[in-house]
Amino acid sequence: MIFSLLVLLSATSQAQDEKKYPFHKHGMHMGDSTMMSEVSCAMDNFNMADFPFCKNHKKYNGHWAGFELAVSGYVNSDFNMNFNPAYPYMNMNTARSLTVNFNPFELNVNLYRNKIGFTTGLGFQTSNYYFSDNYVMIQDSAKLVAFQVQDTFGNPVSMKVNKMVVSYLNLPLFFEFQTNPYRRMSSFHVSLGVIAGVRIGSYTKQVYDDKEGTYFLVDAKGNKIASYDVEHYAVHERAPYHLSPFKLDAAFRIGWSRLNLFSTYSLTQMFQKGQGPEVYPFTVGITLLGW
Repeated sequence: MIFSLLVLLSATSQAQDEKKYPFHKHGMHMGDSTMMSEVSCAMDNFNMADFPFCKNHKKYNGHWAGFELAVSGYVNSDFNMNFNPAYPYMNMNTARSLTVNFNPFELNVNLYRNKIGFTTGLGFQTSNYYFSDNYVMIQDSAKLVAFQVQDTFGNPVSMKVNKMVVSYLNLPLFFEFQTNPYRRMSSFHVSLGVIAGVRIGSYTKQVYDDKEGTYFLVDAKGNKIASYDVEHYAVHERAPYHLSPFKLDAAFRIGWSRLNLFSTYSLTQMFQKGQGPEVYPFTVGITLLGW
């Protein structure tokens, strides 16, 4: 008799608990944090609750924080890469030009039912622009100029590497829609916004085949402007190169589950107006690791 009474009380208590927390469509209790932590991410009997891609969430969580890799480049005012003949040094090797983003901080604000929200944060961007020709940019002039590099016999000098590297501190301002805030593994997301950035560094780098001998800077008329010797195979020159100190990029991001693709297009010129060619940087990339 007593045993039957205990069983009845236990069943009644369990039923009350079941009514206390309504079920979400994915089978978990709304408001029951223990149930949320026990949900497997990808496979049965495999708890991935603490893994960034698979972490269960009860609220809006945007897609900014993480490591990213992108192809980088720039276009002129006509949205193509056919540059003015006056700027032959701007011809680039897009296949080698990459951007690496590290976005350590993210702040999210829910706007509607944890599916529409606002995302901001902080990020670091490093863009590598590889040039296809053997021109060297000069920093100490009223505007950006570049000279071709020739050897003592007047032949163009071959370079293994000729690039410009520009680094930024970024602040994103995104509005995002996501279909499933409870499980990132089964959610579609799309976001649109801008990324404001301040330049924190820039330099050029050339790697020569031969460190012996003397090299000459030659202008468009074939006049030798200056000469220099290379002590090492690689030459670094840190300078602002008349780059704009600030930038504002239009940004678009879209993805499903672990996959996140993004693209940016600069609304501001890469170089300061009147001090360099009118070009607008862009990136197209993928998130390698997000959290």
